[in-house]
Amino acid sequence: MKQIFIMMLCVFLFSMKGMAVRPTYGIELDREVEMAVIEGETYWNVVIELKSDDDFSSGVKVLVKDSMTGKKVYKKKFKKSYLYVFPDNGSVIVGVGEALTQVLIGKPDETGPWFAKIREKGIY
Repeated sequence: MKQIFIMMLCVFLFSMKGMAVRPTYGIELDREVEMAVIEGETYWNVVIELKSDDDFSSGVKVLVKDSMTGKKVYKKKFKKSYLYVFPDNGSVIVGVGEALTQVLIGKPDETGPWFAKIREKGIY
């Protein structure tokens, strides 16, 4: 299952290469995610909350909670990272420019569930 998920994320990433999107500042958003791979561990049915600071040098706060219990699963502030939201498909990326992607939230197709991958040192 993990291999299929990672393959779908790679296809998703490569399909977004041609899109020009600017970082988003001063917003909060959340996504209900069916499956999230966080630092190598898999979690099911979680809510990911993202908050980008008002200035670009501060970063993005990431909070992951279990959607059933509300218990915190993961909390981290990615310093000097940017929040990118793709308006055409609602996908979300947190990263440092184009060099390092730390959070990826997307759908393999328009009607499917949301999936996420979070890794502080980058998703490769």
